[in-house]
Amino acid sequence: MAVILYTDGTSKEVRPENGKYFEVEELVQIVEGPIQMIPLGDGQIMTFNEEGGPDAEAGRTGLPPNQEATKLAGFPSSEGPLGALRGFGVGVPGFAVGPGGLAYIPGTVVVSTREEVQWTG
Repeated sequence: MAVILYTDGTSKEVRPENGKYFEVEELVQIVEGPIQMIPLGDGQIMTFNEEGGPDAEAGRTGLPPNQEATKLAGFPSSEGPLGALRGFGVGVPGFAVGPGGLAYIPGTVVVSTREEVQWTG
């Protein structure tokens, strides 16, 4: 069973509509835009909005960061040393570490098994 992770920290278990695997259109609806998938360390697949990050050239501020998804994907945390530095007025590093140059996972995401997105190959 897949899990939808929302930006407010809540989550919801969900099954594909056809009972076997998610159709592309179904994932697009959940993440509210074009999809991008990344493998997670435990073998699951994370699906999120490919255009969810900020884009200054396009004048887009981006979707809100999904802290739980960002942590699950293994991105550097904004807690610990970074959080302490922020308390002293030091900004977050400007480099990007994630897919597509993202420093975090944006918006609502779906975490599923490979079988639930079997059409990906």
